[in-house]
Amino acid sequence: MRLLSVTLLALLLPLLSVPAQAVADPGTAVAAAAPGGGLAQKDDRKKSSTWKPPAGATFNNPLGRKASRDRVHDRIHDAIRNTPRGSTIRIATYNLDRRNTAKLLMRARKRGVAVQIVVNDNLINPVIVDLQNKLGKNPKRRNFLVICKAACRSPHPGGNQHMKIASFSRSGAAKHVVISTSGNLTYGAAAGQWNDAFSVVGDASLYNAWTQVFTQLKKDRSAKPRQLVYQSETVWAQFQRQARSVALTPASGDQQYARLKQVSCKTAPGFGAGGRTKVRINMYAWYGKRGERLAKRVATMAKHGCKIHVVGSVVGDSVVRILQRAGIPVRVADWDWGMKDATSGKGRVYGARCYAHLKYVTVDGKFRGRNTKMVWTGSENWSGPGLSSDEVTFEIHDRKVLAAYNKHWYKMWKNNQITHAPGIEPIKRPCA
Repeated sequence: MRLLSVTLLALLLPLLSVPAQAVADPGTAVAAAAPGGGLAQKDDRKKSSTWKPPAGATFNNPLGRKASRDRVHDRIHDAIRNTPRGSTIRIATYNLDRRNTAKLLMRARKRGVAVQIVVNDNLINPVIVDLQNKLGKNPKRRNFLVICKAACRSPHPGGNQHMKIASFSRSGAAKHVVISTSGNLTYGAAAGQWNDAFSVVGDASLYNAWTQVFTQLKKDRSAKPRQLVYQSETVWAQFQRQARSVALTPASGDQQYARLKQVSCKTAPGFGAGGRTKVRINMYAWYGKRGERLAKRVATMAKHGCKIHVVGSVVGDSVVRILQRAGIPVRVADWDWGMKDATSGKGRVYGARCYAHLKYVTVDGKFRGRNTKMVWTGSENWSGPGLSSDEVTFEIHDRKVLAAYNKHWYKMWKNNQITHAPGIEPIKRPCA
């Protein structure tokens, strides 16, 4: 059975090289978590001791019923619900406004679970305030909620704590659970956005590496040196901060650009199509000078023969022009245009209120000199702020995971209720 290979990209930490454990149950790498996990009772200890958190990918659907809309959040909720006394929950997120999430976390604390949370400071709401009042704000204590100033591990004001990761020392019958998502723990992420989640279960070394990142986050101060490298037979993780601010950095310092450069367009039989590497991109924010530079790299890949299609959401006009001039088909998932609260927390802006919030790329072909079927996904957008924020990217080499992401991508591409031609601003709202 093929083992997963995962690359995890985030921010600033000392160098580390430790052996990893195999990712548990690779055969279920693409299994989606069933909504609610089949757990009707709040505290069923018998079920909690035997329940196993699903590994791999899952996706929500804001066009569907509540169970479909909440599928990503339910994966985290089920893990919280099944975390036993003496365990630790660590959550880092940009925003959290779901009252049911807060209630589950407080129930966990009452049964003896350590609950530790780090959030960004842009969108402080009553749920965050109430949780901090109940958990405390001292990161040296067993329970706390810390509100970071800008990026947690940088004194510079340009970035944010933008990762969305929940980890569990134990949940049900499993240990060392790490869940990374593209969406925040908000009602809007379920009812107004398309998001994904990817879980790794049973990898103690990856869990420990993430715990070190979290330890840096909770201190809310600059961390040096700026890189951690974690590598094993099945998991390769590189945590780093790419820049101090949103100022444009050289391409050599942009990990997303570097990853695109490692895609080769000629591949072997059994990979890609017609001897050419296939690339499918689903990117939420892709704009500005950095966005243009990444678009030019993607355009160059197309000129070299890669077969590329793009789904975007907040995609700059100049980015679309660069892609289309290279013959790359583009569709956009943004609907219900109007006034909304700015994600910066500063006033209101005009924009889409139903959109794809995904940040993934699939590659079926040659990558880093070998033929592979892989995905990278996480929290980082292809825009300036991604360079200065606390971000994370998972890289997964597994044909079943690729199949799951490609199935999701094509479903969005083909559905006129999800994507449309670029250059228009639909006022229709297909989302809930």
